[in-house]
Amino acid sequence: MTTAQDVFTYAITLMDELNESNGNADTNDTKEYKLRTLAILNILRGELYPYSDTFTPGDVGKRPIAEKIEDFETPIGLDDYICQSVMPYGLAAHLLMQEDPTAANFFQQRYDELKALLARGIPAE
Repeated sequence: MTTAQDVFTYAITLMDELNESNGNADTNDTKEYKLRTLAILNILRGELYPYSDTFTPGDVGKRPIAEKIEDFETPIGLDDYICQSVMPYGLAAHLLMQEDPTAANFFQQRYDELKALLARGIPAE
């Protein structure tokens, strides 16, 4: 099961912000990103939950949502494909929005493409 730490590491890797000497995602340079990560992931989980294998419809009149992501070590309540292949692009886009709008736009476009594939049900049985 994928954790918030995993998604953070994937996003930092996409952003080319890993520590060059040891490959760590948690560095002084990425500290500000990490402070914002859980809040952003909780927003993204709401967008992506309906496409997840873990989705369960709520009670009539209630909109279902996955469990809140409280820390970096507990598994995220979405399937691993979404957490490992879609969420990192959304996270990277949000983290870079102010700092590097061009890169943020690229990551956002890729996130939107992957989300559109999920909406079409690809892959289907």
